[in-house]
Amino acid sequence: MNSAEEMLALKEHIEKERKTYEDEIHTLNNKLEMMTIAMQEKETTLHQKLVEVEARTAQTNEKFREYKDDVKKITKERQNYLKNERAYRDTEQRLTKERRKTADLQRRLDELKEKLAEHTQTPSCGNGES
Repeated sequence: MNSAEEMLALKEHIEKERKTYEDEIHTLNNKLEMMTIAMQEKETTLHQKLVEVEARTAQTNEKFREYKDDVKKITKERQNYLKNERAYRDTEQRLTKERRKTADLQRRLDELKEKLAEHTQTPSCGNGES
């Protein structure tokens, strides 16, 4: 083999390697592009999920605020109810006490009327009857 043939063989070998590397570069670029597209799709999907989760969280937070407000309202209403219940019991006790007093006074009045009636029905002694 002479040097021209060696040069030609070397040139063919280099050309084959260059073609192999170019094919590999092309394949890797295609893979990179596909991975980039897949990554973008995953990012989009994750972003959509994040938006959904944030929306549900906001909705849940709003419901929580509403429930919290309802609990405050119910607690206040319960406090008012208990206050009114105490006032009602106090009033009932005072009314019962006043009814007892009234009954006692009525009994005493009836006793006095009875005594007065007895006194007016009995003849007076020493009025100068002849």
